[in-house]
Amino acid sequence: MRLTLFLALGLALAAMPLSAQEKADDKKAPPPSMAAMMPKPGPEMAKLKAMVGTWNIEETMETSPMGPGGKGHGVSRVTSGPGGLSVLIDYRSMGGHMKGYKGHGVVAWDAEAKAYKQVWTDNMAQMIMLSSGNWEGDSLVLNSEGTMMGKPFKSRDTLSGLGTDTITMATDMSMDGSPMAKVMTLVHKRAKATDAKPAEKKEEAKK
Repeated sequence: MRLTLFLALGLALAAMPLSAQEKADDKKAPPPSMAAMMPKPGPEMAKLKAMVGTWNIEETMETSPMGPGGKGHGVSRVTSGPGGLSVLIDYRSMGGHMKGYKGHGVVAWDAEAKAYKQVWTDNMAQMIMLSSGNWEGDSLVLNSEGTMMGKPFKSRDTLSGLGTDTITMATDMSMDGSPMAKVMTLVHKRAKATDAKPAEKKEEAKK
């Protein structure tokens, strides 16, 4: 009888540390969720937040190796990308010199490179244009280089007026080692909320 009692008491004592450990494990905080680990947009992206919206575009093309000059108009819709870590651009030329042109771009802050990066693709060339740059004064300047029509090129986009309702993008380009020269100016004017028919809808209404 006494031996049985000792054995029962010993088993109970042996089980106590295990039970305490189990309770300690239960009190441990669960691992952080994926959402909790995702980064938040920093001040660099806050500067681009004002780009979000719908813009009516006045297009001016200069005579250049890219082609003859001319004027036109279009619409650009800019939305916030996943997590607010980028802006997505959808551009469509509605009339004039560039009518039929469509392009899509993504602009984001690259924290590792300490620079803004842009990826652009459109229906005018079978290529993807990669740009990078930073602020120069009050303007965001993005530079790119590559090969177009079998020749090397360099391009520079200068965006001014960010944070206002009128943004101007001037594009300078060098083809095959020629001096940099302006090839295009796009004046973005924010579509008013009360405007029931921005430029794109007006163009479609004419059809």
